[in-house]
Amino acid sequence: MVLSLKFASAVFIFACGIAGGMLPWWVQSGSRGKRWLGLGIAFSGGVLLGAGFIHLLADANDEFHQLWPQNDYPWAMLLAASSFLLVLFVERVAPRLGRVPVGSSITGEKSHVIEAVKASNTYPYLLLLTLSVHSLLAGLAMGAQSTLSNFAVVFLAIIAHKVCAGFALGASLHRIGMARHRARGLVAGFAIMTPLGIIIGALITDALASHSQMLFEAVFDAVAAGTFVYIATFDVIREEFLPPPPDRMSKWLAAILGLALMAVVAIWT
Repeated sequence: MVLSLKFASAVFIFACGIAGGMLPWWVQSGSRGKRWLGLGIAFSGGVLLGAGFIHLLADANDEFHQLWPQNDYPWAMLLAASSFLLVLFVERVAPRLGRVPVGSSITGEKSHVIEAVKASNTYPYLLLLTLSVHSLLAGLAMGAQSTLSNFAVVFLAIIAHKVCAGFALGASLHRIGMARHRARGLVAGFAIMTPLGIIIGALITDALASHSQMLFEAVFDAVAAGTFVYIATFDVIREEFLPPPPDRMSKWLAAILGLALMAVVAIWT
């Protein structure tokens, strides 16, 4: 694949991240647009779930088999599961203030206490850090793609998530009363991480020999699969359904639609 296409997509993804992050300053509180945004977030969860399981994990498994045809060890599954647990550690174990679902029966915390933690000045910066880690890993996987079909699938999944993740960050910054001009810089920092990953991944792939290039792509496909599944389950679907929303059936159908889209795309890729 030509580098120019990857660089052009990096610019477009950066713009999507900026747009999503600044959306809370454009959308009026309580407007109908928030319901549609919730459906869009659920849809993106389905897209990420499908991209992780149906495309990236399957591709990584095939690539490892091509590299080592005599070795039946499930390297792709191991890397995907490891990346899932690594992101879980970075986001929910390592930080002193992790995101906890409202009214969690596991922690026994009261919902108002959790809401106070989420509304603190620390939470938006923690969210910025975790979203940036996600974005960098996804960008590396996208930059590592060597075929147009795989590149298109990862591109679609990243776009679906980038706007929604940007909105989550922007809403968090907006909630603590941060001025728009200051928030713009933090949102830009988040938005640049995926393009940075794309460029690094593309340059590394372009510099490697054929065998090493396939190994690099296989590893990052597997890592991205685990990351996408984590984002879909913990950061998107779980957050949209806990506590159960009044429009939970609509959101569930939106998630199914996103998964179905990835399943249909798999017919031609």
